[in-house]
Amino acid sequence: MDRDGERAVRVFVVGEVRVYCDGLAHLLSSQPTVQVVGIAAPTRESMQQIASASPDVVLLDSVTARRGNTVRLISATSSKSHVIAFAVREEEAEVLACAQAGVAGYIACDASSDELAAILRSAGSGELACSPRLAAILFRHVGTLARDPDVPQLPLLTPRQREILELIDSGLMNKEIARALSIQLTTVKNHVHQILEKLGVTHRAAAAAKVRKLGHRSKDLHP
Repeated sequence: MDRDGERAVRVFVVGEVRVYCDGLAHLLSSQPTVQVVGIAAPTRESMQQIASASPDVVLLDSVTARRGNTVRLISATSSKSHVIAFAVREEEAEVLACAQAGVAGYIACDASSDELAAILRSAGSGELACSPRLAAILFRHVGTLARDPDVPQLPLLTPRQREILELIDSGLMNKEIARALSIQLTTVKNHVHQILEKLGVTHRAAAAAKVRKLGHRSKDLHP
């Protein structure tokens, strides 16, 4: 209970970087309306910890949230928990990627500790948890779909993924893409894997072909 007699929101923090999650949990612990009930990495083993803790809110880092698999696992093992993505950049690509993954709310990168606590309280009550700007991005996207429902919708790609897809379509291999963009080969491979996963295909040529079939070039994909 907080000092006003209301039950504190029970929060479980999940993220790739433990020291970052520890710091976030410490910050939340200073809020009388929040009770941190666990911290874990996004693994299958941690799903049992979340199920046992039965939190009101699972706070998940945005990178993991965009992949979708962890969100689905959390929802399957702890159906009453609301998944909130934290450290989300207020960019349409990132916000909509999280929405497609199934998160229930967002905490922007520049949110203060008080804003963070307020969003968690909203999420614990089943309300949409995000800043006005993030809400505007979501409603704008819904409006676009409503106005043109018959237009095939491609999965959302980030600006870098769109850039890499265009180079794939031009016939470049991973090493050539890495040199062209001055990034690490492993980074290119990670992006290619995510592109294939988002487009629901198993190889590079199929990804480019799917975009062309729907009448889009990669530069025309959602920003």
